[in-house]
Amino acid sequence: MKTRKMAMTSVMAALMCLAGMLIHWVSPGLVPFSVLPVLVFMSGIILGAEYAAMAMLVYLVLGLFGLPVFSSAPFGGLGYILKPTFGFLLGNVVAAYVVGRVYREGSLRSAIVGVLLGLVALYLCGLTYLYVILHWMLHRPTSIAGVLMIGFVPFILGDLMKAGVAVWIGQEVVRRRQSA
Repeated sequence: MKTRKMAMTSVMAALMCLAGMLIHWVSPGLVPFSVLPVLVFMSGIILGAEYAAMAMLVYLVLGLFGLPVFSSAPFGGLGYILKPTFGFLLGNVVAAYVVGRVYREGSLRSAIVGVLLGLVALYLCGLTYLYVILHWMLHRPTSIAGVLMIGFVPFILGDLMKAGVAVWIGQEVVRRRQSA
């Protein structure tokens, strides 16, 4: 079973890399329509907390080592840490873990609650990092309301829809895995 989970973890990390690369091949303006959050939330449902977090961590480390897997320039490398949106990449690890920790196999209710809590974790990490980088590193005075207008308001509706898709697909994968 552990080998199967590791293989599924590798596949999820590879899907994250592919999805990130697709965004910069198509158009950076499509970030609100990225499938990355769907994969993050699905990984928690399908893999469980530890393996889902591991898949997101593998994706993150591959990008930091320089592979062009992130969705905006420079697409990879350690310099990405200084980008204001890097907190959302860190949030992917936390969100996948939270979803996996809350989810109880086969339970639609726990899938919905888990994904919503994962979304909260993703935004907490991402928006906090965004504020810190803008305020302290880039010396652009900003308020919490300003950060919410930049990193939350334009994306939350789409992310809620992606969360619904993740619950639906994740539940279906788990159901089919159980019946196999």
